[in-house]
Amino acid sequence: MILMYHHVCPLPRIPPVNQQTRLEGWQFNIEPPSFERQLLEIAERGFRYVSFDEYQAELGKSWRNSGNLATVTFDDGWRDNFDYAFPILQAHAIPATFFIVSGEMDGVARDRRMTHDQLCRLNAAGLTIGAHTRTHPNLALLSSASLADELRGSKEDLEAILGLAVNYLAYPGGRFNGHVVTAAQQAGFTAACSAIGWGQNSEASRYWLYRDVFSDRLGSVSDRLRLNAWSRRMFRWKASRRLGRMLRVRTHE
Repeated sequence: MILMYHHVCPLPRIPPVNQQTRLEGWQFNIEPPSFERQLLEIAERGFRYVSFDEYQAELGKSWRNSGNLATVTFDDGWRDNFDYAFPILQAHAIPATFFIVSGEMDGVARDRRMTHDQLCRLNAAGLTIGAHTRTHPNLALLSSASLADELRGSKEDLEAILGLAVNYLAYPGGRFNGHVVTAAQQAGFTAACSAIGWGQNSEASRYWLYRDVFSDRLGSVSDRLRLNAWSRRMFRWKASRRLGRMLRVRTHE
């Protein structure tokens, strides 16, 4: 199971919604105490947190061996991830991956996002940095040349900052199609995350890895079903139907 997060921020620190902040996705926020409580409860339910390297290494193995593994991911590279999520992860020795937009995001203030130094500090602490493109576009709408620039460019940008290989990608907004998958492979990524939930990850889903978002208190029926390996297998048709729609999206040239 791959957990997907965006903002981790106390409610009083969330900026008012205006022209500048409306593109920052504050509707995808979880407060730090809820974030910590959620991670601990998932562990109490029998899941073992592993790094993304460890998780993807299990993809070719039986789901019986990997069904209790969980890995934590964050999209975009928000500053609050460093300020609030990072200390919680460190306190409980939980590995995580941060998918970073390497360039400028149109309409988003730079000081809301992590600095190069903070990315290096996350990496030095043993956390993983992945790519989330250069400018966070809808990849399925790009020409082949622009798509290659967004994918390969973000990989190269982050590798220059970190001084090591960046192997993993998350599609912005979870939007992709077959052409995008091929471009991700050609750019040198060894795995990529979607925003599709419910799926059972395997070698076949390596370039559209299923991720899940849970309610703050893990109290809904959907939460309980997603945390049960057998129900995930029973309901994986939900992920398959959405995947089929995504792969058929036409690419614009």
